[in-house]
Amino acid sequence: MENPDLVYDISTVIEEGRSRAWYIPGMKRDPVELDGWIGSVDLGGDVNFFNLNINPHAHGSHTETLGHVCKGWHPISEIEIPFIQSALLITVSYKDLGKDGKIINLDEVKNAWKKWKPSAGLTALVVRTYPNPKEKKYMNFSSKDAPFFSEEVGGFLRENGITHWLVDLPSVDREEDGGALLTHRNFWGLDPFEKKVSDKTRSNATISELLFIDDCIEDGYWSLAMQVASIANDAAPSRPLLMR
Repeated sequence: MENPDLVYDISTVIEEGRSRAWYIPGMKRDPVELDGWIGSVDLGGDVNFFNLNINPHAHGSHTETLGHVCKGWHPISEIEIPFIQSALLITVSYKDLGKDGKIINLDEVKNAWKKWKPSAGLTALVVRTYPNPKEKKYMNFSSKDAPFFSEEVGGFLRENGITHWLVDLPSVDREEDGGALLTHRNFWGLDPFEKKVSDKTRSNATISELLFIDDCIEDGYWSLAMQVASIANDAAPSRPLLMR
């Protein structure tokens, strides 16, 4: 694993018709039609010229700002994300609490943190969750009650300077939580159910979800290029790369 040219794409692809989360049908892809002209070579047009109907949160890997849960305008296109930054990849497991869901507790994250002893300057954390079958890359998480992180994990990462948190789940919070999104809010420095940005909130912090991190990628330190689409929205598709 010491090959300096090693590069892993840990994104999931946004594909026509593929639903991944939040009960939303997959991306729609339709050729433009204008005055008898059609933007599809297969249908007789000169070029392919398609409209895409996508939802970044539901259709594939995406990166989001606190605009996901806050009032006001907080587009991902205005966040300054380093072209390359150091990132730590860790692997954690959940505890199945039955009706209370599959929770990833703070102790799981702390144990990995203790093992790798991150420096104060670490800004990005990538989290792989087990079990991690190959099928996860194509899974539709809707109504699956996927694993989620305890609220305390969000606060721990905020307190330890993690600005960019990347996970292989549809959300860092539980699928159905009454709109609380406590882990999101704690990570961004918001109080429970708070929807207004204040001086203590971290408007530069991001969360990336719906990744897939193959088991062949070892835990440890990597260089990370997040590659977020420049779209003026609270979230945009992204294609994180881990490199050595």
